[in-house]
Order: sequence, then structure tokens, then C-alpha cells
Amino acid sequence: MSSSSILEKTCLFILVSTVACNKQTNVCPDVIPHASTSDFPMDAYAINEVALMGDELSVNVSYGGGCEQHSFEVLGADTIDEAGVKGSVLVLSHDANDDNCFAEILEHELCFNLATLADGEPLNFSHPDTLYQLN
Repeated sequence: MSSSSILEKTCLFILVSTVACNKQTNVCPDVIPHASTSDFPMDAYAINEVALMGDELSVNVSYGGGCEQHSFEVLGADTIDEAGVKGSVLVLSHDANDDNCFAEILEHELCFNLATLADGEPLNFSHPDTLYQLN
């Protein structure tokens, strides 16, 4: 085997390894700041679990459907409580895309990047039946 062939194979191996290692598999979309729920679809869903892990919000949901692609976005709104403390309330927008199927989708895990929100401010997640205090 010639030295140029070994060099070519080594370069190819390094290139393939570098591309494979830089592949991102779980990119969490950012929160949409200063959003109004009236501007986004608000189809029904149930909350199984909500957790804040660093700058990432993890939401586990269930919903009906199965025939169409469903999409979820987190909307953020600034709040000021009675004491004048500024905070944020997050709401999950669900677009079922007119899915008329009846399968129950259980344990659908979602994540969202909250790095753009101010650190240290109170943060809540709102669902029609529950308000979750995240910090």
C-alpha cells in the first residue's frame, strides 16, 4: 500500500469522524418571547410532567390524534406580581393540524431552550388546569 493511499484513508477517517461527532440530535427550540396565545393554535393536550433542567424546559405531554404531524411551541409572557416582582409565564401552544384521528399519543417528550429568559426571575408554566412553579 502506498503512503499516499494511507494518507488519503487517514484523512477520510478523520473527516467522517469529525462530521459524525458534530451531529446534534436533540436541539431544543427557543421560547417565543412576548407572545399572545390568541396568535397561536391552542389545541388540547394533557401534561404528564414538567421539569426545568438548567436552561432547558422538559415537558411530557399526551394528546389525541395519530394521522397528522403535531407541533408544539412555548410562548413567553412577562408578568409583574402584586409586590412588583417581574417574572415570566410560559404557555405551550399545540397545533394538531386538524388531526381527526382518535389514537391517544402518550408520553411525548418535548424540550425547549430557555436561555434567553432572565436569570433569577420567577418562572412559571401555565396549563389550563394547573400553574407549575419552575423555580
